[in-house]
Amino acid sequence: MKRLLLSCIGLCAMFMANALTPDSAQMAIDTFALHPDMQHASMTIAVADIKTGQIIASHNPDLSCITASTMKTVTSATALELLGGDYRFKTRVYAQGEIKGNRLKGNLVIQGCGDPTLGSVYFPKNADIVQEILLALQERGIKKIDGRIIVDQSIIPYPAYNGWWDVGDLAWDYGMGIHGLSYSDNRTHLKFNALNGKIDSVMLEPPVPGLTVINRMSSENRDNVNIGLEYATPAAVLMGSAANQHYDFTIANPLPANMLVDSLQRVLKTNKIKVKNKDVKHIAPTSTLIVEHLSEPLCDIVRSLLDRSDNMFTEGLLRAVAHETGHRATAANGAAVVDSLWKSHGLDTSPLFQYDGSGLARANKNSARFFIQMLNYVENNMPQTAKLSTLMPTASKRIGKLLPETPLATDIVLKSGSMTGVQCFVGYYPAHNPQYTFALLVNNWNGTRADMRDRMDKMLIGIFGK
Repeated sequence: MKRLLLSCIGLCAMFMANALTPDSAQMAIDTFALHPDMQHASMTIAVADIKTGQIIASHNPDLSCITASTMKTVTSATALELLGGDYRFKTRVYAQGEIKGNRLKGNLVIQGCGDPTLGSVYFPKNADIVQEILLALQERGIKKIDGRIIVDQSIIPYPAYNGWWDVGDLAWDYGMGIHGLSYSDNRTHLKFNALNGKIDSVMLEPPVPGLTVINRMSSENRDNVNIGLEYATPAAVLMGSAANQHYDFTIANPLPANMLVDSLQRVLKTNKIKVKNKDVKHIAPTSTLIVEHLSEPLCDIVRSLLDRSDNMFTEGLLRAVAHETGHRATAANGAAVVDSLWKSHGLDTSPLFQYDGSGLARANKNSARFFIQMLNYVENNMPQTAKLSTLMPTASKRIGKLLPETPLATDIVLKSGSMTGVQCFVGYYPAHNPQYTFALLVNNWNGTRADMRDRMDKMLIGIFGK
């Protein structure tokens, strides 16, 4: 009896430690909102009780503000709800034609499924599809392929990038498009030597056959290189000026299928499997499945993308929810599925303006109220392995310099979002067995981002600090 009483006292003490005081929470928010640097800012803030759904403290909770990467929580929650945490992308490889002796009289066809993680460096333990194909051919004794290696990436229509993205983002390693067959994170290294505006020793590593490099830099000896990406050509265009030195940029790869085919061809050649790369006139109307490559489970993909804020992974999820619900795999159709899902769960989606999955589009907007209602739903209704609270990273050093010195650094889990003039955080407290959700979106403040983050720290400490 004594032990039971002590346990109850301990639980009550834990609950009291985590419980909020509405007045102090509102005071912390008001202090933040009334700072002089916030005079011209747009902001939407809310803190809510998960079990009751009641908003405890807020500021403009219904105002729609630019979300930046916090939009990833909306896309991820939708994918987890519709597809399930155990969902895996399946990339299939077929021997198209007759297999006779050691010869495939036809083509090797790789059927893309929109898997954004194929060959990703962030899942090193996942099977290597190139090695899977090699082993499958060796097991069948195939040493000659009369036709070609063909990639079917029709599941996701052209273009790979989102029309709402800024053109200046497309060339960089955060602005990669999502393809029917993505590979190796849709990235490559562009390396070159520059001398008085001229370049030599140009190299793409890994190689990307078909991607050209165009030099439009001035002869000025100054380190001010910019890169544009022309998808239609396709070409990486060097602009601005370069110092006389060696450069190594990580850029978006607009031809991931070409990279995969090139990698596969080189491995097959090393292992004495010959691909003629010719059209085969008469191919037997048979196809043999030789590889079914599985991605890691969706819950692990979401954990990775939320931690690193991976735009391309999230765009893949938005296309997947469109495709798996019977629609063409476009961003617009994915956004329509998102809207329909949360309406069906009783949420008012009128504050939600979604144009991509990742939040890279500045046209994306949302309100704090929608965020907390969605986060509450996920925590109350979804399986433990699919709850965002178990997949989000801890606050750690993601906000300012004050929070890391407090227990809240590990007691808060969140998703951040930032771009020019935008700083946002949405998440849960406490990290284990969450009792509260919060959303904090701020646009167009005065002052530095560092000062802004420190004030956000103070506010969160004022709300959740013990």
